[in-house]
Amino acid sequence: MSVLTQVGLENSRVTVLVMLIILAVGCISYLNFPKREDPAITVRTAVVVAQNTGLTSAQLEEFIAAPIEEAVRAIAGVSEVRTQITGGAAIIQIDIKDEVPERDIKRVFDEIRDDVGALTQRMPQGTVGPVVDTNFGDVAAATIAVTGRGFSLAEIDDAATKLRDRLYALKEVSAATLYGAQHEVITLEVDRDRLAAMGATINPIVAALQGQNVRLPAGSLETANTRIPLRATGDLRTSDDIENLLIEIPKLGLIRLGDLVNVRRGYQDPPQTPIYQDGHPAVLVAVEMADGVDITALGPKLKNVVDKFRADQPIGIDAHFSTFQPDVVTASVNGALINMAQTFVVVLLVMLVFVGWREALIIASIVPLSVSFAFAWMGPFGVELQQVSIAAIIISLGLLVDNGLVIIEDMQRRIRSGQSREAAALAAGSQYTLPLLIASTTTVAAFLPLFLLHGTEGQYGYSLGAVVMLMLVGSFLSALYLLPRLAVWTLPQPKAESSERTMFDVFADGYGAVVAWSIQRPLVVVFGSAALIVLGGSQMGNVPNQMFPLSERPQFLVYMDLPRGTDIKETRKQAVRFSNWLKARGDDVVSVTAFVGSGGPRFVLSLDPADADPSSAFMVVNTKNFDTSTRLIEASRHHVLQAFPNAEFRMKRLAMGGREPGVDIKIAGPDGKRLLHAAHEVQSAFASAPGIVQNRNDWGPRILEGQINIAQDRLRAYGLTSQDVSNALKGYFDGTQISVFRDGDKEVPIVLRGTPEDRKSYEAIANAIVEANGQPLSLDQFSKLRPSLEFSSLRRVDQRRTITVSTISDAMTAFALYDHIKPTLKKLSNDLGPAYRITVGGEIENSAEVRQKLGGGLPIALAVMLIALMIQFNSFRRVAVTLLSVPLVIVGVPVALLATGQPLSFFGTLGLIALSGIIINNAIVLIDQIDIEQKDKSRNDAIVAAAKKRFRPILLTSLTTVVGLMPMALTGGALWEPMATLMIGGLGFASVLTLFWVPALYRLFFQDSTGTADVSGGFAVER
Repeated sequence: MSVLTQVGLENSRVTVLVMLIILAVGCISYLNFPKREDPAITVRTAVVVAQNTGLTSAQLEEFIAAPIEEAVRAIAGVSEVRTQITGGAAIIQIDIKDEVPERDIKRVFDEIRDDVGALTQRMPQGTVGPVVDTNFGDVAAATIAVTGRGFSLAEIDDAATKLRDRLYALKEVSAATLYGAQHEVITLEVDRDRLAAMGATINPIVAALQGQNVRLPAGSLETANTRIPLRATGDLRTSDDIENLLIEIPKLGLIRLGDLVNVRRGYQDPPQTPIYQDGHPAVLVAVEMADGVDITALGPKLKNVVDKFRADQPIGIDAHFSTFQPDVVTASVNGALINMAQTFVVVLLVMLVFVGWREALIIASIVPLSVSFAFAWMGPFGVELQQVSIAAIIISLGLLVDNGLVIIEDMQRRIRSGQSREAAALAAGSQYTLPLLIASTTTVAAFLPLFLLHGTEGQYGYSLGAVVMLMLVGSFLSALYLLPRLAVWTLPQPKAESSERTMFDVFADGYGAVVAWSIQRPLVVVFGSAALIVLGGSQMGNVPNQMFPLSERPQFLVYMDLPRGTDIKETRKQAVRFSNWLKARGDDVVSVTAFVGSGGPRFVLSLDPADADPSSAFMVVNTKNFDTSTRLIEASRHHVLQAFPNAEFRMKRLAMGGREPGVDIKIAGPDGKRLLHAAHEVQSAFASAPGIVQNRNDWGPRILEGQINIAQDRLRAYGLTSQDVSNALKGYFDGTQISVFRDGDKEVPIVLRGTPEDRKSYEAIANAIVEANGQPLSLDQFSKLRPSLEFSSLRRVDQRRTITVSTISDAMTAFALYDHIKPTLKKLSNDLGPAYRITVGGEIENSAEVRQKLGGGLPIALAVMLIALMIQFNSFRRVAVTLLSVPLVIVGVPVALLATGQPLSFFGTLGLIALSGIIINNAIVLIDQIDIEQKDKSRNDAIVAAAKKRFRPILLTSLTTVVGLMPMALTGGALWEPMATLMIGGLGFASVLTLFWVPALYRLFFQDSTGTADVSGGFAVER
């Protein structure tokens, strides 16, 4: 079993070359790695949008949403269909199952696009769409706000377009999209009274514009051998041309257009999702990078383009980075690398203190060799350099050091007993090749459930599991192939065993005496340890649970909701007012970007863009540092209570991981009014919890809607239809495009519309003009206006009406919030009856799904472990002793987490898996040593001797891991501090208990205490 060691010793020059190649390839791989903040996560969501403003919410639900839902639900691979009906539109989000392989997602998206497209002809008349968007998960690497003090919105738009064109020159940029551009329009404002006084109608105006303002072919002219095409044009070249256009009015003759209507050149009204940067109008450029691009390398190029753009623009035009992921990723990766470097230094210092400088350097060399090996293979395994993969390296350091420590420790022992260095290396390699291989295999097997996870957690888990596997493979090969060669060159010359005793020898003798006593009373040790395990397990319920923590970026988000139905211009006014208040905080606030009526682009994976709603605004606030951000959130909450009494504000930090933390309570049933009432009850119960930063339902309050009831008999008498009335009213109040004005390379729509004064009261509706056979009619001649309360928004999940209450607290975890709400949910469920269903979503649902998926992978992991351990021991009892050591990690976990106030997070669960690998590793080598000692000793003596020999390696392995994790536990940030703390507490207790648990359990399982034992393996020969 010492082939690797023998090859490494006999071919020293080749061994050196292999080491240099590994280090070189690792360095090159590191330099060329695409870097990210988190693993690449695939957003498995397609969005379908269909609009028909002429339908009520119930009609949209029945005639548009339901057919689309039915079609997409029948597609294999679709997990959930979520529908929002609001503002005359049905917005349907279609989630793809996590189990669908990434390579098949495009196929499912294509099938959605085909099946939804086939429904187009079946949609009600006047429906726009349905349109399928499969780019819902695109994330902007940077967003750049272009402003222009003293410049018009059109000029700002032109500048942003120029910047976008420059960004496209970068090959690393895959897309650059403009947000917030306000398009110019020329509005012909119809003065109803003026037209009535003249006896004129709108139709001649429309006919004149459409007849003159055209470009049409006019045949061709043949001259000699050339044919010249002719084109007739009546283009209106200036705004004055429009005003001076002559309109023929029956009985009045030719009248100048400007005398009939007010001609005004401006911007679309109402404004369409405007954006403000620090209170000033802006157009945002969202930059997406191509696949495989290193975002940290893209960052300087983006800054260079923006700097050059600023330099050659007129004074007043400026560009500011609203969000800039390259800096965030650089800080994240650098922080993780610093943690890794600190861990390595700490491990090296521990080794220098306890094993001597030569041995410490040899053992520590396994770290760069293993890390380089992992770097070389991470690319082929599809793992990029990000904080998860770096954390996996840190987690693995204890396992790496253990492998090297086992080999070097055994070589030293053999050298002290008189063997030559080469013989000691071969003997150590022969004894520990199989145990270390099995230990590495069982550790990798413990991470197998991560490879079987799907979705966001699976992509996080895969990154961690793959790197741990690569690190262990690199460690195993280094320990048996490279380190022995280094040790033969470095360790002192062979000499007789010295009588000099070290501190560890003294401790080992004391430990041996305790083991000798305990194996005489194994039940005392076993039951005592079992009691500690039960005690630790009982305290796990007191540990707060958390999937992913909140980010510690110097940034926070503001969600502002005015009463539903609020005009977007009022929303804009209030958003700018709050933005200006934030900017007045001085240097604490770097920038504020306000998105009015929309959520803007997705700039972080975990951020689902806010719903488009004219009564809502979303703001990104960049601050000086994280502490400043925390203070500003509190100050903002106090300010809005006094300054914005009619608005609901939510200030939130960004979430880490793939989803926002919090609790979602979903109530499904047929009656919308009962659903809304139930949601209000849940919100009231949540409101009493501390630290609530979000507590809202996704339907919103009911809003006032005007319903025009038309007397059809009167309408037919005038020769009109309901469609004629609808089109006339829509044009009068919202505007109808009747032509275009060509201004250079732009086409500006010409829109006919009523004057602002005629569009701001209920009386204006009654007096609205509809033409019938050239005669103006007021609306009240054939209809009545009846106001009614309607749902501002309807939601459906999997074809059932569903209202969701989403709550987030910065003082309570999602699980604590759920405990707080349980009594209310129980009472509500009884009140609603069987036709309604209440389910829990959000972080709690995600956590349960992850645990279920991890549990589903445990049988496979356990099977691999059992096979590996059986190959090692060929003994059921020895395998049982090894696996029964794993529960020891539970003893110290709640102690550490409760003492520090850290939660049990998703990565903490992964830390438990890593601890299991370390404990199994220690147990395997200890049991293997006992079996070796039994060849010439009684069982009790063999147990004591083996325990003493493994005392120092086990303690040093645990000590290096615990101390090495200290930097991460203290400064690793919210994502890694809980995991490091858990591993420190779990390993600290488990390592000490293992030293007594395994000998006692081994002695209990093997009762014969006289003579020597047959250790050839096999259940049948155990004595």
